[in-house]
Amino acid sequence: MQLPPHHLLQGLVKHYLIIDQKVSVVQSYRMFSDGNPGIVFHLKDPFLQWNNENSAVIKQPRNFVYGQLSHYNTIVTQGDLKMIVVVLEPYALFTHFHTAAYELNDETVPLAIFFGQEARNVEEQITTATSPVEAIAIIERFLIKRLTAQRNLSAGFNRAMRCIYQHHGLISIEDLLQTIPITERQLERKFCEHVGTSPKKFADIIKLQHFLKLLQKQPDKEKIANLIYISGYYDHAHLNRNFKKMTGFTPIYYKQTPQMLAINLMQV
Repeated sequence: MQLPPHHLLQGLVKHYLIIDQKVSVVQSYRMFSDGNPGIVFHLKDPFLQWNNENSAVIKQPRNFVYGQLSHYNTIVTQGDLKMIVVVLEPYALFTHFHTAAYELNDETVPLAIFFGQEARNVEEQITTATSPVEAIAIIERFLIKRLTAQRNLSAGFNRAMRCIYQHHGLISIEDLLQTIPITERQLERKFCEHVGTSPKKFADIIKLQHFLKLLQKQPDKEKIANLIYISGYYDHAHLNRNFKKMTGFTPIYYKQTPQMLAINLMQV
């Protein structure tokens, strides 16, 4: 289930995801980047995930902030899933958490690291909430307090972000630079600090997300080939190569997967 944020939180929160699923066996899921950081509140047992060195399996914190994903990950649950994901705007770590976004790439950092006892109080209140809507109301009261210390974004960066979204990622860096009064090096630095990745890679993520949204709306009997060119891919090989690099799967496998928890989180 996806829910919109309170109007005061527009610019910080994109939407909320409520995931509630009975799991009778150990189950693996694939997660890949949607271009956004976020906050996760586990209401039951957290996922198991590999550490950054892929040398050991660790349990996720019960609630945490996560940054941009630079590669796809496989995560595992050993019991029922129940969680709330606060999907943040791409630049929210910089504007509202006062953190350079690249510092949290591929990281899951306990919320208490940022907000101490206040974060622990929120976690405790959420565990006693009688419904997901009540839990989200608790989260929103906590997030609204963060608005007073918000950093502003430059006009040039805002314009670059709008262009990437308006073109569904189908815009070159050269064309992007023609719309904003900064150099390519300045643009790279801003995206690294504000979003955690380069403008080219961010545009590629938005392009893939656009393709996935079209794919979800497409009737099952229609062929994926019908979406290739309107999504900005040269041919089937170009789509397959980029899709597999970013998700670990082929587009056909993705389309045929029955169990989707989110557009970028699926059962494997």
